[in-house]
Amino acid sequence: MHIQANHSLKPYNTFNIDVRSQYYIEINKQSDILILRSDLKLASLPWRIIGDGSNILFTDDVEGVTVRCTFDKIKIMKEDDENVWLSVGAGLKWHDLVTYTVNRDWWGLENLALIPGTVGASPVQNIGAYGSEARDTITRVQTLNIYDGQRVEYRNAECKFGYRTSIFKQEFVNKLLVHRVTFRLRKLRFGNANLGYDPLKNALSDFPKESLTPKMVYDAVISIRQSRLPNPERQGNAGSFFKNPIIDKDYFETLLAEYPDIPHHKTLDGNYKIPGAWLIEQTGWKGRSHGKSGVSAKHALVLVNLGGAKGTDIEELYQIVQEDVNHKFGIYLEPEVIIM
Repeated sequence: MHIQANHSLKPYNTFNIDVRSQYYIEINKQSDILILRSDLKLASLPWRIIGDGSNILFTDDVEGVTVRCTFDKIKIMKEDDENVWLSVGAGLKWHDLVTYTVNRDWWGLENLALIPGTVGASPVQNIGAYGSEARDTITRVQTLNIYDGQRVEYRNAECKFGYRTSIFKQEFVNKLLVHRVTFRLRKLRFGNANLGYDPLKNALSDFPKESLTPKMVYDAVISIRQSRLPNPERQGNAGSFFKNPIIDKDYFETLLAEYPDIPHHKTLDGNYKIPGAWLIEQTGWKGRSHGKSGVSAKHALVLVNLGGAKGTDIEELYQIVQEDVNHKFGIYLEPEVIIM
């Protein structure tokens, strides 16, 4: 454990925004927190928890202490003929975990391949893609209280998972550090491919469903993501900047009368989810720039750093896009990205 002052956070956010943290500390184990809290100066400052910053927009330097969990061990907790329970350190790269599981023919995480960030972010954000979400496989989340180091474990139902949210993003934001996550995965013969997402289904249509393996789905997901989303290592971005909005039936029918081709998905509670990317495209923002920031030409939900942008540049862009969509459709696009 090493305390670093006035430390650049550029390596820890995929927008590649160059801001600095007053103090930066990497935490590996429970005792690290207890040691840090014994320092009266550090204990008196605000603490903020980050992972790899794949869902964060920094708009200014960070006052206080920024902490990251670096614990990255993988351990099989138990297994039976059909399942395996895997406990994974929060600091492990998410895609590395997915690769580890598909190489062992375990079902559950393959649809979430190539999502940037760490394992610790998966329950916080309830990451999701191509018809799957983290909550589908998470059984337990082990956390450390950053005030006293106390270890607290939450079962799936206690995490209050929702659309790109959880109890760790709401009530316990910057209070609980995710340290370990346990996943229940299915062995090859006892699981099957989740092909609810049409482009993924089409990509694998030449193969009988019963012949598919997790690795085949994983490869198809990677191909789709690479064709549709900009690589954050080449062009700074945080993936989908906005959530797909959900509107009620009456308002959906009002919009449908004016826009008969509006894409939509009916939710279980009778509301309608509208693709945010389509709404942005209709305002003409796809592929357009605003100073050193812009809307990706590949996917309209993705805002990008065109080179040298500040966090405030991207913040200004998202607010303009938000306003234009609201003016045209009467729909408020809620950011998925955390603004700091």
